[in-house]
Amino acid sequence: MRQRGNILVLGAPTVIALWFVYGFALMYLTTDPGQFGIYWPRHQWLYVHVAAGIVAILSGPVQLWLGLNRRTAIFHQILGIIYVVSVGVSGTCALYLAKHNDFGWVFGLGFGTMAFAWMISTAIATIAICLRSVEQHREWVIRSYVLTFGFVTFRLTYTVLDIAKKGNTVERMAAAVWLGWTIPLFLTEAILQGRKIFVKPVSVVQPQDANAYNASTAQAAFDLQNSGSSYLHRH
Repeated sequence: MRQRGNILVLGAPTVIALWFVYGFALMYLTTDPGQFGIYWPRHQWLYVHVAAGIVAILSGPVQLWLGLNRRTAIFHQILGIIYVVSVGVSGTCALYLAKHNDFGWVFGLGFGTMAFAWMISTAIATIAICLRSVEQHREWVIRSYVLTFGFVTFRLTYTVLDIAKKGNTVERMAAAVWLGWTIPLFLTEAILQGRKIFVKPVSVVQPQDANAYNASTAQAAFDLQNSGSSYLHRH
């Protein structure tokens, strides 16, 4: 039942990620200047950012599923290295693109902050597993992938604002880039911490029980010693 739940939870983001890659990301994996539009002066950075981002967004669900179900440790480690490298490469390009953008400093700050948080969360997840802190590793990997998915939710948010005709293009881009990762990350954190608050506590042996056991054992040993001494005195 738990495995089916994991497949369901991770299946939906995978389908959405495939839609995003096919509908938006692949259009930039070309040498045609017309496809890049205003991004052409920075198309090399955008090309690498998109290519590495595709690797990260498609490998993320597989990684999460393998980690949650403790399957094929070697493949999990190899794919984890690929994911970390792709996040580092794509995130670095994102920082450059955030600084050199056409939608103002608010958009650039939001885009750059998302990329920075993306790389930091991935780095902490890597450090955690190196220190064998498995639970912390899992939580930070989840945060990392939520930020990986932030590029998808950014596009979805912008589409909604565009359909609703809210503000101009620059305003919509700035609002979408901030809302696209802060709200999903907040909801994720609420779920992760909420599970710790509402989880049923594990029952432990009460200290008095252990003391009672020790006391009874000591008393039995004392009685046995006295009985032995009495036997020697009589004989």
